[in-house]
Amino acid sequence: MSTRRLRAAAGFTLLEVTLAVAIFAAVIGVTAQSLMSFYATMDMQEQRVEAINACRSVMSAVRDKRYEVTDDFPGGLITWINENNGTHWASFSNSNPETGALKDFAITVACKDMAGGDAGDGDNPVQIAVNATWSDVRGRPIAVMLGSVITNE
Repeated sequence: MSTRRLRAAAGFTLLEVTLAVAIFAAVIGVTAQSLMSFYATMDMQEQRVEAINACRSVMSAVRDKRYEVTDDFPGGLITWINENNGTHWASFSNSNPETGALKDFAITVACKDMAGGDAGDGDNPVQIAVNATWSDVRGRPIAVMLGSVITNE
């Protein structure tokens, strides 16, 4: 029997097996990194959606309050907003039990006149800006803002 036949029947060489394992490990590493990046992006998107939904809830409450203070617009609305700035607005967040509450979550509402200055009693309409801030898992600050123009009519 010739040496060629024995070699062909013997299987793969050590070099071939090592090369195949190295290629396989590289492919698995790239795939794992891609999946980790994908899940981190999905987590960030879920946090943004939660914060935006909280901003929408606050904006809805501000719009509803506008109808209660039609005789004193925008003064009554501005007073109510300033009284609730701080810890009250964060209660509008519907934390997803799967993702948990947003870390350092806070909502503030600002009232501006149409020129961008602080709104006062004579301003109609007023700009309302609802800002949500929180920290991601690495401690970096994240913010979203929802704005609207509100009038008493």
